Amino acid sequence: MQTALAAGAASVQPVTSHGGIPFVAVPDGYKVHDLESLLPVPTRKRAEVTITDTDSFIHYTKKHGVTDTTTIFADIDAEASRFNLIGVLNDHGTDAGAAQWRDHQCKFQPAQAVEWKRWLSRNKQHFSQIDFAAWLEENLSDIASVAGMPSGADILKMALGFEANSDKKLRSKVNLQDGGVQFEFVDDSTQETRTTMQAFERFTLGLPVFDGSTSAYPLEARLKYREKDGKLTFWYELIRPDRVFKTAVTDELGRIKEATGFPVVSGKP
Repeated sequence: MQTALAAGAASVQPVTSHGGIPFVAVPDGYKVHDLESLLPVPTRKRAEVTITDTDSFIHYTKKHGVTDTTTIFADIDAEASRFNLIGVLNDHGTDAGAAQWRDHQCKFQPAQAVEWKRWLSRNKQHFSQIDFAAWLEENLSDIASVAGMPSGADILKMALGFEANSDKKLRSKVNLQDGGVQFEFVDDSTQETRTTMQAFERFTLGLPVFDGSTSAYPLEARLKYREKDGKLTFWYELIRPDRVFKTAVTDELGRIKEATGFPVVSGKP
């Protein structure tokens, strides 16, 4: 009986169901083996790759994609700083019966620029006066030169003023007509020794959003402070970074559309 079953299983041929899907029936204890891995090359392309920069995504999708069967899906959330693309390189075609397996995919997850991540990570976090001065000095190259806004030299001067007066006690503050604040400090030991310094209400950053990008986008920040027992605490608040992120995403999508010619649709495959 076992010999007869083996012979029957070996002679089974695939048949086609009424729905047009091939199938094969085998006796209990037997299974159908996929022998594609023994071939010199696969019978078709399938892959799932992840790419982190725009030029590489363009290169891969152009190399393997075909206009009628390639679709790029865009999953974007500017508020969460999320920008993910999935290029389905064997998507369904437009003609009737042009179904594809949709399992050759190129995922684009761009790395964010270090500068962008640094400023967002400390957004609205409080600094001591001396720590805020150190932060400004470390990131001085990110200050953009914009008309009507403090320059990098102005911000450096402010940071040095914070350092010089970090051990002193705040005596008074005056709101200036340009929106800034003038602080007056005194030494605890010598109340007659007074120094003044000015802090700006706003400043502008020039930041790349994605790693490797040569474009720096202007992003405004408000300078905030709080006084307690003669000591100052500072922080900054970025003004609508989601809009800046969306602009950068629009620029990258424009590059991809122009270079590949493939359609981009919102959503996930």
